[in-house]
Amino acid sequence: MLELRLLRYFVAVAETEHVGRAAERLHVSQSPLSRQIKQLEDVLGVELFARDGRRIRLTDAGRALLAPARDLLGRADALVRDARVATSGGPARIAVGFVGTALATGVLPGALRALRARHAQIAIELRHATSEVQVALVRAGELDVALIHARPAGRDLRATRVLEQPYRLAVARTSPLAKKPLAPRVLGEVPWIAIRASERARARWLDACAAAGFVPQVAVEVADYASALALVDAGLGVAAMPASQAAFAPRGVVMRALDRLDLSSELWAVRAAHPAALAEELVQLLP
Repeated sequence: MLELRLLRYFVAVAETEHVGRAAERLHVSQSPLSRQIKQLEDVLGVELFARDGRRIRLTDAGRALLAPARDLLGRADALVRDARVATSGGPARIAVGFVGTALATGVLPGALRALRARHAQIAIELRHATSEVQVALVRAGELDVALIHARPAGRDLRATRVLEQPYRLAVARTSPLAKKPLAPRVLGEVPWIAIRASERARARWLDACAAAGFVPQVAVEVADYASALALVDAGLGVAAMPASQAAFAPRGVVMRALDRLDLSSELWAVRAAHPAALAEELVQLLP
């Protein structure tokens, strides 16, 4: 009889390619873990791993088993979560992570309003965090839904694109750039206010600028769009940001179209491969 516990051990070893690291993740000893893997191989009648020095690698049979094993474990976890919610006797709970764009566009508030209309007693836990942190929390089971900027890698997560919007250039209303054509030469000469982001996001921005024919001269980096808008308003430079930030721009800031910049801001809803019913319901309520 195939036990889910054995499949969980198999997936951990397959993902780490190391029995010791898998044992640490599972909080078990290394020797019993090795015996459990051997037991699974005996049950299936196949060899799942091949040794390569200190590392172990999946055999063809192991690779064939990995995706179905993840799928089965995900379904089992979702079943347990839904059963606990149904029998807890208390209000249903959902933990949601988000980046600022999810609020600025109204995407998250609207969905939460609709969810509460359906479930008046629901307990909603919100967490503002970077995309990278949210993905880790979903994988750890601490978030039910994460609203992040880019689609994460990995088959253990389900992702739905919720929104895509163009970038705009925030310029001080008193600056010549408020009306002047935004030629590459001009964009390469003015000081830029950059929003601190992940290496991946920063690389995308710099690549888009290079493709448009200029290299941004970064004068200062800030943590968020609100800070960038304040510095633009003070006349300290220009900043590129999603079009939705126009709603928060001070009167002294003009948002201009950046037709040459092939860059857009995306919002993705991420949850476990087999999410709890309430998490999937929230995603379906997103526009």
